[in-house]
Amino acid sequence: MTENQNELAPLSTSIVSETENYVVVKDEKGKFSRKAKYADYSSLEPKDKKEKIWLLNLLEGAEDSGFGLKNYVGHHIEVENIITRKYDKINEETGQQEFGVLTYLITPDKIAYATSSKSVYFSIMHIMELFGKPTDADWENITVQVLSEKGTNGDMIKIKMIG
Repeated sequence: MTENQNELAPLSTSIVSETENYVVVKDEKGKFSRKAKYADYSSLEPKDKKEKIWLLNLLEGAEDSGFGLKNYVGHHIEVENIITRKYDKINEETGQQEFGVLTYLITPDKIAYATSSKSVYFSIMHIMELFGKPTDADWENITVQVLSEKGTNGDMIKIKMIG
């Protein structure tokens, strides 16, 4: 293998420790990193074929089924339902498997806002820990404000609960 090919060869990693929410890995160069674990969640329980079709189209990314949260910075969104869907992909440069999560915030009018922001996912998890889940009998819709913050890899989408 040439030196250039060797640089592109996938790094092997080993798991050092694991918790319910994270995995700590060490690569062959001795560098440690923490990888978050994500959970699938859905507060929606479709009652008929029409609702099942709407949900399927949303989860499969139909163009008219949802909006990118990053396009609504500054807006307030009333959230009635929440869906989180974990996914994995292969990093084309390193060959390593990467994990992510899509978070859907759904309004009472069934308007869905989606994002792959890990910050939004963790904010939603913290909100549900404190205020309960949409499937709880005492759930009250929440209102969040969409924010943007400069990050190391560009703008980072965040939410802040305001009501």
